[in-house]
Amino acid sequence: MKDLELKAAYIREKVIDFAYEIGKCHVGGALSTIDILTALYYRVMKIYPNEPKNDDRDRFILSKGHGVLGLYVILADLGYFPMENLYRYKSINSILQGHPDTRKTPGIEMTAGSLGQGISYGMGKALALKLKDLKSRVFVMVGDGELQEGQNWEAVAGANHLKLDNLTVIVDHNKLQLDQTLIDELSFKNLEDKFLSFGWNVETINGHNMQEILDSLNKNNRGPTAIIANTIKGKGISFMENQIGWHCNKIDEKQYKIAKKDIERHREVVLS
Repeated sequence: MKDLELKAAYIREKVIDFAYEIGKCHVGGALSTIDILTALYYRVMKIYPNEPKNDDRDRFILSKGHGVLGLYVILADLGYFPMENLYRYKSINSILQGHPDTRKTPGIEMTAGSLGQGISYGMGKALALKLKDLKSRVFVMVGDGELQEGQNWEAVAGANHLKLDNLTVIVDHNKLQLDQTLIDELSFKNLEDKFLSFGWNVETINGHNMQEILDSLNKNNRGPTAIIANTIKGKGISFMENQIGWHCNKIDEKQYKIAKKDIERHREVVLS
């Protein structure tokens, strides 16, 4: 467990390093996903960095594509492409754009940008795997805000009807959107009940507790599963946590030094 927590700290640090170098970017929503992504890519999923299209791979779909910076760092760390490519994030002709693009980036399973499409896409992938008699799993990460789009719930209904037990949806429930809170924009009184009403397996976890993350991802359930991961936007950085303004922003030199100290303090706690 400690190795995963240290890896997550390393990924956070690289996200901060690149965000500082790049300038304004979607850093807050990237930081809320890192513990979950670390568990998926370094412990749970079958992956083949040297063979990104291997049919036997598990599929991860980032529906909230603006939060892709953390995923890019992980893919680079695993060898899908050189880490140096991160310095050209969002640059013209770069393989790493502001939203993931299957045409440009090894390891990306769905081109994102327009929100609310990931569950539908994941449902199709999960069904295709079943039809091909492949045992791979499909993991879809969605932002809580994008669940306000109706297309999600059509896919949720369809996935249960098709008994897609190879599909897991992870809700990054950080409760903040572009410029206001989720509850002020369009509140869901109970996300768990919504998924349950469509016949899904549902579990609510602390999205920054590695043991809870692993336990929820490793369960073998009948039918599709939704994991409601309570997370913190800007997790791990004192001045970013739960701050709407860090949906998309630029880190200055003073803030960069504070962020680095925050991460180092957390690393010391993990090692103690």
